Amino acid sequence: MKKLKFRIITTLIHWILLLVGKTSRLVIINEKGLKNIKKPVIWSFWHNRLLYLAYFARGTKVGVMVSTHKDGEYIASVMKKLDLVPIRGSSTRGGVKALLEIIDYMKNSRFNIAFTPDGPRGPKYTLHPGVLLAAQKTGAAIIPVSWYARFKKILKSWDNFILPFPFNQFVLAYGNPVYVKHNDNIKKMEKILKREMMAIVKITEEYFT
Repeated sequence: MKKLKFRIITTLIHWILLLVGKTSRLVIINEKGLKNIKKPVIWSFWHNRLLYLAYFARGTKVGVMVSTHKDGEYIASVMKKLDLVPIRGSSTRGGVKALLEIIDYMKNSRFNIAFTPDGPRGPKYTLHPGVLLAAQKTGAAIIPVSWYARFKKILKSWDNFILPFPFNQFVLAYGNPVYVKHNDNIKKMEKILKREMMAIVKITEEYFT
């Protein structure tokens, strides 16, 4: 019964996500800024922006760090339906193993990888170092990305998770790339990356005002 419930819920989420994406319009900001960046890259976005970006990246086989918590099972299943590659782990549980796995995935597959640096339990907009360590180990650029929607519901969860509605208008913005050298101070780079990520949150949230 539990397996059937799990299958029904994840299938419904997948269908709803496709409905939202396919019935909505999208404006992209700063896409030209990505043209000269060496691939693969590391996408970095806040946990409350996860949903639409899973749809946006569908079919690209991006490796995504997904929590080992129970809710991560649902997220991982939906990602697989979207042809993304969930890699289980977080900053709190299974983190080192998952970090090594996602780095290996990038090196071996040459596909992009993605992190939600404040996941899986926050605090909201608090940047944990995994994304920076991955960039330091691989030499790949971190590309901040954010989105917002005209019509949405903002949940009262720890991250104020954003649920967009169908027949919508979206804006998606890319931030300036962040590179982490082998001798860079991680604490200093955390501040730099957070500044870039918050800048595009501001841009996207002000777009519809």
